[in-house]
Amino acid sequence: MNGVLTTVVGTFVESWQELRVHRGRVVLSLVGVTIAVASLAVVVGFGALAEKATAALNEQYGGRPATFSLTASSSTGDAVADEDALFAEYRAAADRYDVRWTSEAMEGPRKVQFPDGVADVYTRTVDPDYAEMHRVRMASGAWFTEDDRGRLAPAVVVNRAFLERLGDPDIVTHPTVRLPGTPGSVAVVIGEYVTSEYDTEPSMYEMARSVASTGLTADPDMGISRSFEVWVPDHHAKQLAKRIASDAERASGGTVEVSADRMDAAGTVDGDPLGPLRYVIAAVSVLVLVLGGLGLLNVSLVSVRQRIREIGIRRGVGATAGRVFVAVLLENVLGTAVAGAVGVMLGAAVLSNGTVRSAITSGADVGGAPFPLEAALVGIGAAVAVGALAGLLPALVAVRVKVIDAIRY
Repeated sequence: MNGVLTTVVGTFVESWQELRVHRGRVVLSLVGVTIAVASLAVVVGFGALAEKATAALNEQYGGRPATFSLTASSSTGDAVADEDALFAEYRAAADRYDVRWTSEAMEGPRKVQFPDGVADVYTRTVDPDYAEMHRVRMASGAWFTEDDRGRLAPAVVVNRAFLERLGDPDIVTHPTVRLPGTPGSVAVVIGEYVTSEYDTEPSMYEMARSVASTGLTADPDMGISRSFEVWVPDHHAKQLAKRIASDAERASGGTVEVSADRMDAAGTVDGDPLGPLRYVIAAVSVLVLVLGGLGLLNVSLVSVRQRIREIGIRRGVGATAGRVFVAVLLENVLGTAVAGAVGVMLGAAVLSNGTVRSAITSGADVGGAPFPLEAALVGIGAAVAVGALAGLLPALVAVRVKVIDAIRY
């Protein structure tokens, strides 16, 4: 056992010493591998970040898998007579089936009094669960809680563009804003939610069933729609959502028809929406690896032919064919492992840059480490694999060198 361990360690040390002796050749031969691995790491990292960003953006707009929207229409074609009672039935049905995450959702323009005049602001009227269902992140302040529903001065959560038009007050000062209408009210800004840099128009969230939303009704002519959202387990999600809808229909006495439509991307997009992106990334990665491997193979073959005298002398003093084979192979593997580590660090430096990362993710919260772990693993693994494959043929050539070749050269 000690003899085997000594042989293995000795082979590694010998290969490393050869790399140090021929460091000029090594550096030249591994520049291409370093660039190739850096490119590969960037490509794989880009794909991982883009995939996470796409999923995050889909969840922000459509909800987490599986989110369903329940909408009602009168069987007579008229407006639903008592929407509030119907939404109470939605909540009761969801409770019966132990659905944890639910939220009313009404969207449309709402008049807001800014210092420079009254403007229509896109407004979502929601319940506290909406933030978890749609991955709403806070930049400052706080999101709604159930205690906010009873405020006489209703709470609102706004975006950066809203605050800037309001004069950019500090959230901790509890700035207020007037909401004209019937009834009118003065709202308190309790938080700012995160938006992308492309979101330049004011928008806000207000609390459902609060003073601010009292009297508000869905009006398609005004662009205002009202629905009830449920986030249910993906397993048997469709059956559960339809069961909640049918329970609400029965409770209404058959005067309304309730439809359950899936909102999240996993249920509305056929197949894998990121499939084409993955194929493109795979093709680019293979091309990068092939080019890097061919360059290393060419340099390694030339190097072995230049070292025939050295290898012949080693054979003459007792080195076995297996020892020579492993030593030459490990020279390439160790070298490419170092080159891979450098390439991964270069790739990490690129993808960790705030500007680059923001451009890839469009400001979405993807979580995790600044540089995707899978990109680092793929980069190092690819470098070692390329070193092994590129070193195989030179190692076979080195094994065929005989003692007499040292005299000839």
